[in-house]
Amino acid sequence: MKRFEYKTVKVEPKGFWQTKLDPEELDKILNALGQEGWELVGMQDLAVSGTSWTFHYTFKRTLN
Repeated sequence: MKRFEYKTVKVEPKGFWQTKLDPEELDKILNALGQEGWELVGMQDLAVSGTSWTFHYTFKRTLN
């Protein structure tokens, strides 16, 4: 039977109004986790009144 472990990463937009999400910075985070064997399985936008303040990215990988 396969066993998995999970990891959730919180990413917050930057800028004066916290509305800027740098795609290059996000790619670095995602690629680094991919190199460690993590697979992205879900993303949740934690919007408040239509404004995105925080994103949660959930990853999984097989336990050895």
